[in-house]
Amino acid sequence: MPGTTRHIGKPSFMEERIIPKQEVEIKTTSFRGRGGSKVAESAKRLVGAKSLRVDGVSYRYDCSGFVIAAYARADISIDGSAKMLYEYSKEENVFHHRKKPFVGDAVFFDNSYDRNKNGRRDDRLTHIAIVEKVESDGTLTLIHLGSKGIVRTIMNLYYPDMHKDQNGKTLNSYLRASKSSPNLTGELWAGFGSLWKID
Repeated sequence: MPGTTRHIGKPSFMEERIIPKQEVEIKTTSFRGRGGSKVAESAKRLVGAKSLRVDGVSYRYDCSGFVIAAYARADISIDGSAKMLYEYSKEENVFHHRKKPFVGDAVFFDNSYDRNKNGRRDDRLTHIAIVEKVESDGTLTLIHLGSKGIVRTIMNLYYPDMHKDQNGKTLNSYLRASKSSPNLTGELWAGFGSLWKID
């Protein structure tokens, strides 16, 4: 064999540059293309469920337990309370305030109830949901676990303090059972986290 033999068995310079890049591109395309939709589909399949069990694992029956279970059905592992998932999305740079989020995003809310029972609106990150659908006018269909179980609710951030439009279409559902305002989804919204993007 002519020439030096010190590179035998090692990839060439071009192979070292091309192969890892191709692997990353394929993984990213597959992950981003399916991740959010898979989460939304998983959440949809849990609507009406009276317990949360995925692949033999039970999850707590509350709002964050529902989100964790829906992500688990989509083969994405996350854990924590609404506050912890909010902080995690910020740490991983997937938190955002777009009025039109991605399907599958987690939705964070403040003051959905008086967690510390002090009679004030000072309860941050009390609720979490999942975006199922985004309409062209900005109306979002969300799925969450609330007082009525796992159900759909509506939010439109272009009209956050409006319950229905002039045609009777619901723009924001009531999230907090309270006589005082704010209590609509758009009024209590705190941001989105595209947790499905995290590798």
